[in-house]
Amino acid sequence: MVNNGWTKPKAIAAFVFGSCVIASLLDQLDFLSSRAAERSPYQGREFPPHEFEDEDDVRPPSETLRLLGLLEGINVDDHDDDPSIVQRELQEPENYIDPSFVYPWAKRNVLPVSATPDPSHETTLYWNIPMSKGPTAKDYFRCLGARVDVQTQMEKILRSKEIGLVQSGQVDVVFSSSPHLAIEHLFDPNHMARVLALFRHPVHRLIDKFHYLQVATWENAYKPEWIDMDLLEWVENHNSDNNMMVKKLAGKIQNTNATKTDLLCAKKTMRQRFVVGLVQDLKESFRRFNTMMGVNDETNKNHKRCTLQFFGKGKGKPMDSESHPKVDEDSPAWKLLVEQNALDIQLYEFIVELFEEQKKVIHSYARDQLYSKPISKATPASQNNVMPQQQGKVIPKQQD
Repeated sequence: MVNNGWTKPKAIAAFVFGSCVIASLLDQLDFLSSRAAERSPYQGREFPPHEFEDEDDVRPPSETLRLLGLLEGINVDDHDDDPSIVQRELQEPENYIDPSFVYPWAKRNVLPVSATPDPSHETTLYWNIPMSKGPTAKDYFRCLGARVDVQTQMEKILRSKEIGLVQSGQVDVVFSSSPHLAIEHLFDPNHMARVLALFRHPVHRLIDKFHYLQVATWENAYKPEWIDMDLLEWVENHNSDNNMMVKKLAGKIQNTNATKTDLLCAKKTMRQRFVVGLVQDLKESFRRFNTMMGVNDETNKNHKRCTLQFFGKGKGKPMDSESHPKVDEDSPAWKLLVEQNALDIQLYEFIVELFEEQKKVIHSYARDQLYSKPISKATPASQNNVMPQQQGKVIPKQQD
């Protein structure tokens, strides 16, 4: 027998040492999880809401580019040595973009706000912006009886494009945090999207994201390592979500820069093609959304009950806004976030003005619906318990 110097006492010592190291690591993980649970405002909820359905926070940028390339028919294998080439091919050269233009994907596949709603021939695209009441919107539409489908991950968009999800009429509301991808690939000029979105101030959204992901153990983007981190340190070294709205509309990924041209195109696209709502005025926002979708007490017997349930007195308050201390607007962290998100803030301020501008035209649609012929009182409850898009159709069982 060869003596390799590895005696029985040494083996036992190594085993004991390894066990101690593993136990220490497990204790540390348990400690982080318990810290997160103690600080979580969602503690005790059986099914916590998901704010982050996009995988951008956990997927390497190179993989994001690969999937984007597949969507656009670019041979990504030809650019392994320089993935930035794929990004340049995906983004139309800036000198060819007229800042007065609506983005081509929106002009081609999105109904203008000025187009009178025709719910029986429209499918809604809801832009789900993280930390902007997306779970509330999703639950509310489902309460109304809508068939909701989440289309955010690029792999799923590819599959849904192949089967013709929108064209099949099997969905009423498509939720996506990547509007340009979902609209470009799921809709077409014969099946145009009616686009809705809720917005909030970008700095508030990012601060809430920082605190939320410390405790959101159910999210793929869960960040327990942020628990004891100072906000300023996070802003300086860990936040990669700057100017997210402008980038999403321009089709850019997180590690690229948004430009003033992107902002101008975003404003033009918003004004003409997006029905906008504000988190600070949820009841009015969803009243407008319902108008565009043809939902009222006459067309949907759940309308009154669901609206009271979600937006009645004391309802609809942002849970995350009360789960951490307010940040002083004169603090270094706030000022740096303002600097880093200058384009998104300009877009948000424009959206606040647009919210007021859209009031008159959307209320005129509501008046037209009020004085149009209502659904017969003899309509069976089973038919009056669905979205207007579903009337007269054979509706399959909804799959969540």
